[in-house]
Amino acid sequence: MSWKDHDLPVLKAIVQMTDEGVVRIEPHQIVDRLGMDPEDVERALAALAGERPPFFQFTDVTGADSAGRKIDAIHSPTGEARRIVGTWPAEMLARQIVAGLEAAAEAEPDEEKRSELKKTAQYLGGTGWSVLLVVAGNAASAVIGL
Repeated sequence: MSWKDHDLPVLKAIVQMTDEGVVRIEPHQIVDRLGMDPEDVERALAALAGERPPFFQFTDVTGADSAGRKIDAIHSPTGEARRIVGTWPAEMLARQIVAGLEAAAEAEPDEEKRSELKKTAQYLGGTGWSVLLVVAGNAASAVIGL
C-alpha cells in the first residue's frame, strides 16, 4: 500500500479525533473510525511514530522493540502532522486567501481587474506559496497568540 492509502488516513484520523476532543487515542479507535484492518493500522502507526520531526506523542507496549513497536496510545499531534494533513492554521488561511482571490476574479465584471486577480491567485497558489505561508503564519500566530 502507498503512503496515501495507508499511513496518511491514519494520520488524518489522529488529527481529526484530537480536534474532536479525544485526548488519548487507542489503535482500535482508529480501526473503528477508518474500517481498516487492525494490522494495517498498527503498521501505519509504527511507521508514523518513527518520523522526524515527530507527528505525535505516543506510548508503546512495554517490552516492544523499536523494530516491532506496538503503539498503545497516541496523543498530541504536532504542527508537522497538521501541516501534512492540511489543518495547520497558516496553510488553511493561505488556501482561503487563494480561493478568495479566485472567487473574486470570477465575480469581477471588469476584465482588467479579473485578469489581475487571477494572476495574483495563480502566483500565490504556485510560485508565491512559500511567501504566502509565511505571511499567513504570522497572521495566524498573532490571532492565536503565539
